[in-house]
Amino acid sequence: MTGLQIRRMVALTTLITGFALGACSPADPAGSQAVVAEQGARLQAGPWRGEIDHFDRVLPFNFEVAYDGDGKPTVAHLNGPERMAVEQVIDHGDGRIELNFPSYSATLVATHDGASMRGEIGLNRRDGIQRFDFVAEQGPTHRFFADTTSAEIDVSGRWEAKIDYPGFGFDQQAIAMLEQDGHEVYGTFMTDVGDFRFLFGEVRGRELYLSAYDGGYTQLWIAEMDDTGQLSGIFDSATYADATWVAKLNPEARLLDPNSVTWLQEGVERFDFTFPDLDGQPVSLSDARFEDKVVIVVLAGSWCPSCHDEAAFMAPYFEEQRDRGLEIVNLMFEYSPEFEDVRAQVEAFRDRYAIGYDMLFAGDSSRMTRGSLLPALNGIFAFPTTIFVDRRGEVRRIHTSFPGPATGVEHETYIRELRAFVDMLLAERPDA
Repeated sequence: MTGLQIRRMVALTTLITGFALGACSPADPAGSQAVVAEQGARLQAGPWRGEIDHFDRVLPFNFEVAYDGDGKPTVAHLNGPERMAVEQVIDHGDGRIELNFPSYSATLVATHDGASMRGEIGLNRRDGIQRFDFVAEQGPTHRFFADTTSAEIDVSGRWEAKIDYPGFGFDQQAIAMLEQDGHEVYGTFMTDVGDFRFLFGEVRGRELYLSAYDGGYTQLWIAEMDDTGQLSGIFDSATYADATWVAKLNPEARLLDPNSVTWLQEGVERFDFTFPDLDGQPVSLSDARFEDKVVIVVLAGSWCPSCHDEAAFMAPYFEEQRDRGLEIVNLMFEYSPEFEDVRAQVEAFRDRYAIGYDMLFAGDSSRMTRGSLLPALNGIFAFPTTIFVDRRGEVRRIHTSFPGPATGVEHETYIRELRAFVDMLLAERPDA
């Protein structure tokens, strides 16, 4: 058994022992072994550290509790440089608390005694709610290990990686972009269809540990470096459990050109669609209000982390540019073909980013059905996919995926290029 396997077993045993000493669901707070939920107990401000029982492995996460001027608690999940504010904090005042993300239909419910908590995380997925038990305590700031061990390797740099998903029968090319400061590491993995957002962790000896929990998604990456410099390990998330990955340092690693993946089918002269808005009214790209406008059409989903990243940019960008003749339309592809099943989540997504442009319900995001909803395209390979339509109604560019803030320079480059491209389209005359 390797050192990696031993530490994994010890960590899991510690977490399971903790659950055995206080095994009680938040739905059964009266259980004799539960964290005692004191009437009026105040959640202590400051740093907190939690551990999720994640497919028989420990997934650690960090968050911070503070109080606003009205004395109401605020909570932010911490993943390296990212502070993700919890959308909805419900303090019941009796030792029960909820930390919810309605825009993901994701929940965290717990009982607490002020300095520790125990509860359950619920993450919405296509096949239902994925539930994980967790424990947390106030004070610790480390991610994986309280006792730091000297890092014997440096994983900083750009890594050419491959992720294998045996349960789904496919693999995926990726680029890992990592930065190391002492034993701490942060970064992300970027693929042709999006990135894995902010990851944070550490190097321990020759082993790399990374995790993320941002309220909507969970991730655990563990690897060991061999004598050739290759990283090999496992990747678990609420969507993909028991995946594996390998990576070699390669500063020249590149993915597909995102402007070459999706295109209009041969013979399609005009890109158009008709879908209902959130009030049920049909909207078409050929409607008069889009005439002579530059239109950005975003294929998105409220369940999609990269779509959240894009919305965080697009919502204020639209307000900046709308008077110049820019329109944006989101086509929302969701986990259900019935809008009423997802209405609350889509509306929460809109409200979270104060989206002022049209959001239309396109239908089911399933790989089996989504392509038929926009037959003018050769396929829908990633969410988001962004379609740029000029003032004459012609598609000028289709960009697959969105490099989020976690990708650093990749994100900054894309935003700069997008702004320059849209500026050019806005400067064109419709009759030119």
